[in-house]
Amino acid sequence: MKSVKYQFEISDVSAHLISVTLNFTPSSPVHDLMLPAWIPGSYMIRDFARNIVAISASDKSGILELQQLDKQRWQIQCNDSPVTVKYQLYAYDLSVRAAYIDDEVAVLNPACLCLSVSTQETLPHYINISKPQSRVTDSWRVATGLTRSQNTDFLSFGEYSATNYQLLIDCPILLGKFALTEFVINSISHYLVVTGDNLTDLSRFTDDLTQICQQQVNVFGNLPVDLTSYWFLLWVTEDGYGGLEHLNSTLLLCSRFDLPAPEHIQVDENYQNLLALCSHEYFHTWWVKRLKPAVFQQYQLTAEQYTRQLWLYEGFTSYYDDLALVRAGLIDSKTYIKTLEKTISRVMRNPSDMQQSLTDSSFTAWTKFYKQDENAVNAVVSYYAKGALLALCLDASLRSRNGSLDDVVRRLWQRYLKSGTPDNALHSVLTELGFAELATQTGNWLTQAAPLPLAELLPALGLTLTLRPMQHSEDFGGEAGAENPPFIGAQTKQLNGLLQLTQVYHGGSAHQAGLMSGDQLLALDNRKISAASLPQLLRRYPAGCTLTVHFYRKDRLLQRQLTLNTAVQQVAILAIDEQEPCDSWLQQVVPA
Repeated sequence: MKSVKYQFEISDVSAHLISVTLNFTPSSPVHDLMLPAWIPGSYMIRDFARNIVAISASDKSGILELQQLDKQRWQIQCNDSPVTVKYQLYAYDLSVRAAYIDDEVAVLNPACLCLSVSTQETLPHYINISKPQSRVTDSWRVATGLTRSQNTDFLSFGEYSATNYQLLIDCPILLGKFALTEFVINSISHYLVVTGDNLTDLSRFTDDLTQICQQQVNVFGNLPVDLTSYWFLLWVTEDGYGGLEHLNSTLLLCSRFDLPAPEHIQVDENYQNLLALCSHEYFHTWWVKRLKPAVFQQYQLTAEQYTRQLWLYEGFTSYYDDLALVRAGLIDSKTYIKTLEKTISRVMRNPSDMQQSLTDSSFTAWTKFYKQDENAVNAVVSYYAKGALLALCLDASLRSRNGSLDDVVRRLWQRYLKSGTPDNALHSVLTELGFAELATQTGNWLTQAAPLPLAELLPALGLTLTLRPMQHSEDFGGEAGAENPPFIGAQTKQLNGLLQLTQVYHGGSAHQAGLMSGDQLLALDNRKISAASLPQLLRRYPAGCTLTVHFYRKDRLLQRQLTLNTAVQQVAILAIDEQEPCDSWLQQVVPA
């Protein structure tokens, strides 16, 4: 039986180089070889082929002609004999989307390493992973959701396979020294892999993760029928955060201080964020890895592939990630409400909330959301955060009508699993369930660049929402003192001893004064300012007063008149007003 085979060999750890040998039997005189331009789940062109540093091809007769067609494709002239393509890649991307090699770990995404062979993408694909020949790698093992060949032991170097190319590039591979635990849900083994030597309570982490996964299973009623195992591949670093979903695994990046400390029972903010990240990626097992936009039924990885539905797949997932923690009893309702408060504040305090719709944010993710600049606060809405708030609004509206978002999610899963969701899928399901008016209203929330009616809808969940002016750059809501000090209307950072404006809010004091992103502030009212002193100084002036601000703009010393006002930006204060509807919302009802 014909197949496509790869050999992975880490050829130089210090130089972060991996050598790949590709073998296939040609089925035509000409074949194209291609690396994807992006990886599913991360909607930005990555140009993985730029990391290829050498490539050549041959067969039994000798060297074959290999012509590069564009930034990611090569064309090869073949004879009637098997072809060998050898190439080397640079792997030093500290992210979950590409490849990384050092003396502690190797993180390998086949999407950025395995050239596809035209017309042979549906054949079985095999990867033989060689163990690096180094003293520091003696204790290394292999963790991946790929299928092990019969002669490859569990967690061992050797041969792994996938039934086709699309499945191959959906299975990251982690090599290194790691701890492994296993838990079982609905007879399916789940593995937690944690790299490095960490001072953590791995047993507690496993137990907490088990409860979270069970909550997500309860939303859908069961695990996907094609799931035979699931892998949490946790890459622990000094400082990192991120995750990417895959069909039967997720690759996660975290700081070692995000892990639970031994003997510490309380879930602190760092550990909560890690649990929420695991929860988020596990929810994707149903929600985008199987049920997905119709346009993603067949990924086209040569260029951007547009959809207006990322608010549904990332927004709803973001709603359910922390919700699973409180439903599992790992955080209490007050902690969850505080987390929700921060999400509301992050969306509502940015002028972009009234500038870009959720459907437009989804469609332009490739060039706007994933390539944010200093103007993003004014122009780019997060389909993650605001999509989660839309899910919250929808859940509140449904519960006031004796329904719930869980019902809608299950119906979408059942209805569109095979075909993928069209743009009107949510509208159709809401109408079918008897919520036609809400379906129309939801359509308006999605297509209009306007704040969501949270204050109007949250009482159905036992919550009251009030807003107050933002007081400083790191203000994400909650109760504050009686005073509302002036806010300059900009984000800042300390750089080379000076306070630099990084983002200027449209309509704020800095914008009105003509200040720009990149300006370096020196003095306010002839007093030197820094990141620490500016908030203290602002508290000493009444709102409405006008002061002189001195600053550098590139190499020019300038001054402007800055009128201090309370912030136009608003942040959230959430309170539990009625306990019964709040408890009902936060206690999951398992479907029969």
